[in-house]
Amino acid sequence: MGTPLDHLRTRADATGGARFSDADLARWGGDGEQDIAKFFDRIGSEIALAYHSGQLSFSFCDSLVNDLFALVIGRQQRDPQPPWPALFHEVYEAFDAGEWHRRDDKSDDPVEEHTKPAIREIVAKL
Repeated sequence: MGTPLDHLRTRADATGGARFSDADLARWGGDGEQDIAKFFDRIGSEIALAYHSGQLSFSFCDSLVNDLFALVIGRQQRDPQPPWPALFHEVYEAFDAGEWHRRDDKSDDPVEEHTKPAIREIVAKL
């Protein structure tokens, strides 16, 4: 069957994004809370590596990490006890930083200036 990320690539929408649901989490996340936290960190590292190597677009990765982050937050609201997926959170923040311009005239490139360096640092630690 391949990895969850391989499967999600086949579900990219017209904007290049992918949707990740609670059903996907149940399918791939494992049974226990520890397994789910490890799943988020594992898929976060896969996303970072694939983006860094040019296999995935910013749009796809940003959409995917936003969906995943919503699931993480939802789980934490229901039960704040499970471990927080720290690596995944770093990946989420790297893509979040590429979503908005810092200059009023939008002459900056937030993906080049923020996302790519952050992902490069994450990949270097893997």
